Amino acid sequence: MKFLPRQKIYFVIATFVFLLHLVVAAFARTSFALTLFGDTTPCLLLILASLALRENFRCTDGILSLFWKLFAGGVALILVSQICWFYFDWTSRYSVQSPVPGDAFFLLAHVFFLSALALRPHSASAGRDLRIRSLDFVLLSLWWLSLFGYFSLPWQILRHDLSHYNPSFYLLTLFQHLVIIGALAVLSVRKPSPWRSFYLLLLLAFASIAVGNVLLSTGTDKNTYYSRSYFDTPFLLAIYLFTFLAGFGPALQPREDSTPNRELMQSVWTARFAMLAILSLPLIALLGFYEKEVPPDVANFRLRLVFGAMFLLGALVYWKLSLVARELVDLVRLKSDSIETLKTVQQQVTHSEKLVALGRLAAGAAHEISNPLTAILGYSELLTDVPSLSPEDRANAQLIQQQVHHAQAAVNSLRSSLRQNASPAPLLVEKNPLS
Repeated sequence: MKFLPRQKIYFVIATFVFLLHLVVAAFARTSFALTLFGDTTPCLLLILASLALRENFRCTDGILSLFWKLFAGGVALILVSQICWFYFDWTSRYSVQSPVPGDAFFLLAHVFFLSALALRPHSASAGRDLRIRSLDFVLLSLWWLSLFGYFSLPWQILRHDLSHYNPSFYLLTLFQHLVIIGALAVLSVRKPSPWRSFYLLLLLAFASIAVGNVLLSTGTDKNTYYSRSYFDTPFLLAIYLFTFLAGFGPALQPREDSTPNRELMQSVWTARFAMLAILSLPLIALLGFYEKEVPPDVANFRLRLVFGAMFLLGALVYWKLSLVARELVDLVRLKSDSIETLKTVQQQVTHSEKLVALGRLAAGAAHEISNPLTAILGYSELLTDVPSLSPEDRANAQLIQQQVHHAQAAVNSLRSSLRQNASPAPLLVEKNPLS
């Protein structure tokens, strides 16, 4: 791993901010100013992490550049979430604000991380079908937001009941973190260094976020949590690791995948997950129908949300299927054109082989004919030199010489014609229109 010059500066500043948090958490007393300081610390670390990740945009290209942009987008959304919480704490002295926007951005940020990992930046063949993957990204985002809207949102916007909102939100984020940690565990086992080291440190970062959320949930339920305390340390450690992980950018390069048809298998599993996402919503609504002690307004809100989410997700899946069907039609047409081109090439090869065989036969025949013609020409010339030969016989000998010259000219013409026809003709192969 080799930091870029600006990344070194960002990492040093992040180290100072993180150490400052540890000192303040150990010695400072709780106050409103320290609460704002506790909200400012993750914002500073997230800004530094975003700037460090941005440096990788310049030294990478292709699928790696898209990976770093999605990763930086996730960090930026967490920053927006922390700004919302800063505003929430700032205005809580005068009015009661809703934490929902910050939580929604926090949940959506992890969709960016999941999408970045789904790109499989370690594979050199992973930069295909980006149109379909963009639809998968939108589908995944809507699905997570639908879960958030079903389990957590009505308790806040309809009931203002944090005793139900907080546990549901923390369980949902924990499930999201476990999905990311599981994916990183699989990637870290299969991939060689430096990708293995990168994925392991990224796993540690998300594990720290998951632990921080559990501590935050526990502290909130027991009324022991306060900002800038050690409850925030795991979360700040994860952001600090993001800044450190940005230094892997120049060292990470995609490699050829040893597993054949990996991209095809990936697309199949993506389609399966898409269908499971759509089928999970009516199943969740059915289970919620039998849930006891759910207020009618909450149940109605959930029912409307499930219908709306199913409509949007179904439309996205239909769009995705239309793109896949269009690509299949293009592939079938390409295959048909390839078969026709192959037939043409086979005909040309067969014709060329026939001409070559005919040329060899004709060349042998011409050689066998040339030798007797040469002998006949020589003997006829000897006859014309005999003094006792009558004029009539001499004229016949000269006539023989003329006919031999005509025969030799015909043989030479045949040789030239066969050489021209036997030369290999250029094969007309159409270019792949999908390449």
